[in-house]
Amino acid sequence: MAGFEQRVTLEPQVLCEAAFHDFGTVIENPAPSLVPSSKITKLPPNSVQANQGSALKYLNVTYMRDCYESAPSKVLGKAVMNMFVCAPRSLLQSSSSTVEGLFPIEILERHPYTTQTFIPLGLSSLEAQRARYLVIVAPSLPPSPADAGLPVPPLTKDGQSLPGRGLPDVGKVKAFIANGSQGVTYGAGTWHAPIVVIGEKPIDFVVVQFANGVGVEDCQETLVSEGGRAQLLVAVPKVELRSRGAKL
Repeated sequence: MAGFEQRVTLEPQVLCEAAFHDFGTVIENPAPSLVPSSKITKLPPNSVQANQGSALKYLNVTYMRDCYESAPSKVLGKAVMNMFVCAPRSLLQSSSSTVEGLFPIEILERHPYTTQTFIPLGLSSLEAQRARYLVIVAPSLPPSPADAGLPVPPLTKDGQSLPGRGLPDVGKVKAFIANGSQGVTYGAGTWHAPIVVIGEKPIDFVVVQFANGVGVEDCQETLVSEGGRAQLLVAVPKVELRSRGAKL
């Protein structure tokens, strides 16, 4: 893959639906301070009352896609649910007093025929705000001889466009910081880094996707480092800065 003349450091954005829309979906409670009750007269958008008024049900908070019927192997996918217990990643030292450390991006992957949803588990409300993980994504380049052997679905399926066959455009990588109250769905075929937990404690994720057991159809990976040295770094801001409302 084409590299950089020198290392590039990315400043992550706070994860939100508007910023992440091109790559997938952010899953979070849109009204965390609202206590469900049958006495609520004005419901939040996209919600209905459930369980005799003791719950609010938000509809279609993310969409799952199964494109395996177009896979070359003709092996159909099935819904799978796995658990990832993700330990905090080691960070490189930074000279900035506002940065906790630098995360080197060495590999990106995609699941060409399925969405993939990560849902954090077992966090208290306080822990959810302090537990953090990086969401790193990239758009696809146009197809080239370098990716000729990678199977992908058609560019348009069910009236919706997909990223296509190309390798990741490393010049347009984006990084986001998510907290433990947020889940994330990567769109089918979206290049992304494996989950990067930052902080002191592991985070448990339930991961929901489709799979057919054919390696190259379930997951495709590409190195984005050169000579074993990462050319893209993410500057991880210190936790206390975020709690004071400082800009990431």
